[in-house]
Amino acid sequence: MTISFKYKTVKRPDGTEVKTPSIPILLSAKEKFETIALLDSGADISAIPKSIAEILGLNLSSKTSYAYGIGGKVESVETNMNITVEKGHEKYIFYIPVKVILGDYDFPILLGRAGFFDKFIISFDQANEKVSLKTANRSKF
Repeated sequence: MTISFKYKTVKRPDGTEVKTPSIPILLSAKEKFETIALLDSGADISAIPKSIAEILGLNLSSKTSYAYGIGGKVESVETNMNITVEKGHEKYIFYIPVKVILGDYDFPILLGRAGFFDKFIISFDQANEKVSLKTANRSKF
């Protein structure tokens, strides 16, 4: 099955707005958190700010490592969380690895390749500002 989402308008720190391939998701661990996440094909792994990890009650006691991205090198902790993607009668729940970015960074939740992109065949339709997720293999859910 395929589910599609229109790009979401996001306000940048400089006040400008941009349309992004972002989708509504539900994150869960000890607690739940509904949000919008950016599909980031350049990210090896998903990433969330420490503030959201604390809301979810994620275990942050793992060994500190570094995450590297467009913003440079930042301290992080790797853990796992549940994610739900749902639209209409389609609902997918799975467990993904995630880097929790330590410190006071404000950035959108990023859905990276490990644990997310391998669940779907993802199509970005930039001209029509739409992203589609087609299940790659239903047995993985």
